[in-house]
Amino acid sequence: MNTFNWKRLLPVFAAIALFYTLSLVYFSPVLEGKKLVQSDIKNWQGMAQEVAEHRAEFDEEPLWTGSMFSGMPAYQIFVQWPSNLLLKVDKVFRGFLPRPADFLFLYLMGMFILLLCLRVDPWLAIVGAVAFGFSSYFFVILEAGHTSKANAIGYMPMVLGAMHMLYRRRLLLGGALLALFMGLEISTNHVQVTYYLGILLLLFALAEGVRAIREKQLPDFLKRSGVGLVAVILGLACNVGMLWTTYEYGKLTTRGQSELTIRSDGSSAEDIRTEGLDRDYVTDWSYGKSESLTLLVPDAKGGATSALANHPEALSGLDQRYRQNIGQMNAYWGDQRFTSGPVYLGAIVVLLMLLMLVRTEAHGRWWLLASVPVVAALIGINDPMLSGALVIVYLLAGLWLMRDTLTYALFGALFLTLLLSWGRNLMPLTDFFLTTFRVMINSERSLSSSLL
Repeated sequence: MNTFNWKRLLPVFAAIALFYTLSLVYFSPVLEGKKLVQSDIKNWQGMAQEVAEHRAEFDEEPLWTGSMFSGMPAYQIFVQWPSNLLLKVDKVFRGFLPRPADFLFLYLMGMFILLLCLRVDPWLAIVGAVAFGFSSYFFVILEAGHTSKANAIGYMPMVLGAMHMLYRRRLLLGGALLALFMGLEISTNHVQVTYYLGILLLLFALAEGVRAIREKQLPDFLKRSGVGLVAVILGLACNVGMLWTTYEYGKLTTRGQSELTIRSDGSSAEDIRTEGLDRDYVTDWSYGKSESLTLLVPDAKGGATSALANHPEALSGLDQRYRQNIGQMNAYWGDQRFTSGPVYLGAIVVLLMLLMLVRTEAHGRWWLLASVPVVAALIGINDPMLSGALVIVYLLAGLWLMRDTLTYALFGALFLTLLLSWGRNLMPLTDFFLTTFRVMINSERSLSSSLL
């Protein structure tokens, strides 16, 4: 009779203990009962006040509120879904910790689970989880109050790990985990993040299909893809009420097609119209091309929007006659109107990613793949269809050039989402997605979020 080796669980218990400790130490003020001031949450509390008061007085869920605009469905603001058990499971993965410490715990656990699914040594997986969990952008969005986005980001690695297990290892376990994690991902109610995750999953599935054809394992691939499709459908079905009401209401908001054909000054608006938000609105938050250097150097564009007076080191040694004027200048000088902080992955993390790409190079031609994003970015083609075709050709070429399909999926998704984050700074490609993949991309405002 085989006995279970409990020593195998030692790094798992160690990881959970460490993640708890890091989360509570980093956000130690929560232990004193303090809360993080989040601007979007404060605004939401005002919107949700009427709903909360009605629920407390009548013990029922109000489906309409008059506290926003001229009235709107309350289920878009603050309606509880007690029958959705995934919301209770979500608390488990967030460690039952107070906010915002629970989100850091989720970040760490999400990447740890992914690395375990990839069969990385558990002790090394802890290091990878910490490197991922402390990416700057994950804390920037917490300060702003984008909690649903933070929640969705936390489940992204888990979904990818489950899909990897489905295709590479255990069929039924991978399918079950994919259904669970996809359900949790969708339940966070941040469709934009889930949309970008879908790009990564699609690229991975395509790459696995090519690998199956090469290795003459197409029947097995189709079987696993069928299980994966059922898992995704189950994840969607668990949240169909939330998704359907959002879809219906969205068509009646600014995210639906506008009937206006002129601007406020009387000029034609045809050049900015889409089947969703106007092009100007969609690209309002676009990452600059040179601003993408923040992936390596966090303050490449000055860091967060703030007065230089908040940076004493910048004012040291200045003539007193100029100190006040210079102190009022903005530290951030990137392409966005303002920002709470840069998207910084870490120079060491990026270096390790490039080393992984070289190590898994495709028959000595990895340099060809690495050069295509640079060439595509420099061309600046004015024709949206030609610009989009270039990107698609690059992605399809990767299917044949890359040895490891997961490497291809990760690198291809990074390339594509980096270009999408440029928004109005690479308008031909943005136009291609607005017209060709308009289901989601023209219903979101912050294209810079694709860089997450």
